[in-house]
Amino acid sequence: MRDKDDFTELWKTLPKDLKDELIKAAEESSAASPEDFVNEIFVGDCPNCGSRDTRDCEEEREVEDITVGLCNSCGHLWCTECGRPVVRGSTCEHWGICEQCAENKDEFGDCGIPTWECERVSVYEESEDEETVLTCAWCNKAIEKDAEVFALGAKARKGMNLKRHEGSTIRIPLRHTNRAIPGTVPGRSSEAKKEGNDILFMICSKKCGELLKKALLKERLRVV
Repeated sequence: MRDKDDFTELWKTLPKDLKDELIKAAEESSAASPEDFVNEIFVGDCPNCGSRDTRDCEEEREVEDITVGLCNSCGHLWCTECGRPVVRGSTCEHWGICEQCAENKDEFGDCGIPTWECERVSVYEESEDEETVLTCAWCNKAIEKDAEVFALGAKARKGMNLKRHEGSTIRIPLRHTNRAIPGTVPGRSSEAKKEGNDILFMICSKKCGELLKKALLKERLRVV
């Protein structure tokens, strides 16, 4: 009864839009148990292979971190707060960025800004050895070099400064789907930038483009 009472009190404090999203997610979920549903909400699909067979690493040996996701299909580890890949035995590098940040923090080291809304930690460049430019930003499917490619452009949300990432491939977290997607920040003199695009996403089909567009709008990123 105690857990039920705690949940009831927590539910009362949630904003209406968040309650509506959780109710909708529960109605559309195919989870077989409460634990599976929690994984869908807080862990999400694997950003590496797209598998839904994922879980958190609270009880995973050498990790023991509830904020790290593990894909049971491909073994990929990633931070569920910012989307960065995580190496087993280490912590996500965004924690170090937070520690060095000059924002005012409370006694617990929390500045009050959600990780996915902080541009300092949630938007990051891909390492040079990753070939994300050859994968669909939505379904993560590999795109053949001679295949037809589609692009979707978007405007950065207010307070999102991407100048230091110009010409680079970055990862942007989608809070509503618990995943981070690759996008390219065009240079200021490029045609794409002149046409109003702050970020360009490569997609493999019009269907993926429509799904990505809906996801971006939920994140307050205006599609060009």
